[in-house]
Amino acid sequence: MRDRLLEAPWARHLSAEQLGRVERDTRVSSYAAGSLVCQQGAAALHWIGVLDGMVKVNTVSPDGRGTTFIGVSTGGWLGEGALLKHELRPYEVVTLRDSWIALVPAETFDWLFETSLSFNQFLVRQLNARLGQFVAVVESYRMQTTTAQVAICVAELFNPALCTATSDILRISQEEIARLCGLSRQVVNRALHELEAAGLVRVQYGTIHVLDVPALHAFGRGIDPKQQNPASMPAG
Repeated sequence: MRDRLLEAPWARHLSAEQLGRVERDTRVSSYAAGSLVCQQGAAALHWIGVLDGMVKVNTVSPDGRGTTFIGVSTGGWLGEGALLKHELRPYEVVTLRDSWIALVPAETFDWLFETSLSFNQFLVRQLNARLGQFVAVVESYRMQTTTAQVAICVAELFNPALCTATSDILRISQEEIARLCGLSRQVVNRALHELEAAGLVRVQYGTIHVLDVPALHAFGRGIDPKQQNPASMPAG
């Protein structure tokens, strides 16, 4: 897992000194499914990397109502916003399945931000891709069907600008997909079978086999998948 840390896209162009400090300072730990990685309202002390596994980003209102914003899968990094603004975490991060998580200290993150041009370029691309992700989600909620919402939710878990997933199999329950989409499990089940009938996914117990990520993303935005360039994938 430490090898995966050093192979992260933002780490590839660091100097030997910078890479050495990242390796020394970063804590890499395993978390069981359902574990709290960081708490809402806590100080932002680390930049969070999902070396293997998947997490969800939640917020809980004072009256106890919870909302899930996004899921972040293998190779994804999150939490840079709170670090850049030196603010408290506006959300909590919880593992959806057994995961290996990297925690880069805020001091190391700030040092890279001040000393590495390539690191800053990565952050710009990351923030742009995350913005594109939220725009796609909002568009699907306001203009598309619930099936399109599920398509966007699943496709974004494979967005190459936000993760480095090496498999097209998503190991996640339909209940968790429902939470990520803000829909009921019954609606998600129906949507997944519609996407399966369209030849975009294959649904099995506990897994979703994504057959065509760009086509799935196009479907979520109301575009005929046959007109979508197979090599394209929106990054914001």
